[in-house]
Amino acid sequence: MTTSLLTVFILSLMGAWFGKSVPSLGYTAWGTRKPNVIGLFITGFVMIAFSGLRRTIGDTYYYIHAFELAEQAGNPMPVVGEDNFLFAFLQYWIRAVGGKSDAFIMITAIMTLVPVLLTFRKYAPDFLLAVFFYFTTGTYYITMNGIRQFVATGIILMATKYLFSPKKTDFLKFLVFVLVAYFFHTSAIILIPIYFVCRRKAWSPSTFMIIVAGFAVLIFVSLFLPSFMGILEGSSFSQYTDGWFTDGVEGGANILRVGFQAVPMVLSAIYYKELKKHGPIVDVLINMSVVHFAIFLISLYNWIFARFSFYTYTYVAILLALIFSTVLRDARRTSVKFVLYIAFMFFFFKDAAGADAYRSDYFTPNNNVWFSFIY
Repeated sequence: MTTSLLTVFILSLMGAWFGKSVPSLGYTAWGTRKPNVIGLFITGFVMIAFSGLRRTIGDTYYYIHAFELAEQAGNPMPVVGEDNFLFAFLQYWIRAVGGKSDAFIMITAIMTLVPVLLTFRKYAPDFLLAVFFYFTTGTYYITMNGIRQFVATGIILMATKYLFSPKKTDFLKFLVFVLVAYFFHTSAIILIPIYFVCRRKAWSPSTFMIIVAGFAVLIFVSLFLPSFMGILEGSSFSQYTDGWFTDGVEGGANILRVGFQAVPMVLSAIYYKELKKHGPIVDVLINMSVVHFAIFLISLYNWIFARFSFYTYTYVAILLALIFSTVLRDARRTSVKFVLYIAFMFFFFKDAAGADAYRSDYFTPNNNVWFSFIY
């Protein structure tokens, strides 16, 4: 675990704790008090500063390199209708107003993390717990490895109101956000079937069908592979179609990591009778956790499939916050809650152990380039 990431984790929790300790007058979807704006700001500032002031974390270097190459080429206007047009236009606009690559990374960090924190503030029953699980499930540092897709995720999160809404007509509003996100990253289109799957009653036959489908795809992935290759061709993932899946260049996700992703789903199954008392939103969250696990099942074949889980991570953190703040609040389950806390912390430390790539350049000692992105 790099010191910088641990520091960001601790400072973010301190901000979230302050937000929870002095709550605002508003209420969440669960009837609990929202965190105050100052605590929200502190948490957001720490998380965005670390993410937005990076240059080498994950695939950030390659995004910066592409941004600077386009700048050297005279900042060509992106072609309307091309894949990821809005993301290309965002970069074009930043360069057009004189922004450098530092500004680009900071803006994408804001577009990624602000929707996450606002979603937590409105829909997490406990803001502190939601932030805790956002880190300990490994989600926070993953946001710095897949910029385009996490910007698309931020856009989808802004439509959470319509995902949870009982009105069928709100699907059209949700669809608008999906289409906007699609032009940032084409994978966002997967949210359309996920929308219909997740709005069903949890642990109904359809829920089990999702899990069975995940196992089936994993077992018979070689049969589906030609069709999947056809989908990737001509997309931003086209470089993966030339032997990348079949020649052993990349392997599947770690089985322990996949198993860990089942924890929210298993807990929701064990405590469903108590959870369902909190209303229909619970069903959406539980189904999201099932979809999340099914995606990871498929990723056992190749880790690239796990990138579809970017869209579900935030809802999984909300579900965990709900389980821990309601069901596991019972004194009889203190030992269970304690063990789970240890397990999540262990996963966080182990998953990030030695991950020197997840270190912000600007958080190193004697660095004199703080806030260079503004000039």
